[in-house]
This record gives sequence, C-alpha cells and structure tokens, in this order.
Amino acid sequence: MKNLVDYVLGVIGVVALAFAGYEFYQFVTFKNPVSGTIDMQGGTHYLWLAIVGAVIFAACALGIFLRHVNKEEEIHITGA
Repeated sequence: MKNLVDYVLGVIGVVALAFAGYEFYQFVTFKNPVSGTIDMQGGTHYLWLAIVGAVIFAACALGIFLRHVNKEEEIHITGA
C-alpha cells in the first residue's frame, strides 16, 4: 500500500509540474487579442494557474519525502 501511495503522489506531481510549465509558457507568450502583439500586462490568470500547479507539485514531493524520512532500513554487508 505504501508503494501505491508513493506512485500516485509521483504521478500527480509530474502532471502538476507539466501543467505548471504549460501555464507559465502561456503566461510568457500571452498576446493582446486586439493588436496581436506580446502583452506583458495581460494573462495573469495563466501565472496564477502556474503557481497553483507548482504548489501542488511541491506538496506531492514533500509528501513523498516525508513518507521516507526516519524509516529504519537494514543494511546487510557481506564480505567475499
């Protein structure tokens, strides 16, 4: 069950990262609908969506990391 949760968090995190990248690209290349030129003032909703995607990615990465902290693992050292 632990591996399934890690897998789901990983998939959600990767999808959120891709979404954030795409939305940030949309923000950077936003064009004014009237003149058709790049508009630095508009498209802030794309930026907010990119920030939300990045926060979801960070939460998933933190969730995966915290599930593996302080877990005792046995290390077997064998000599030949």
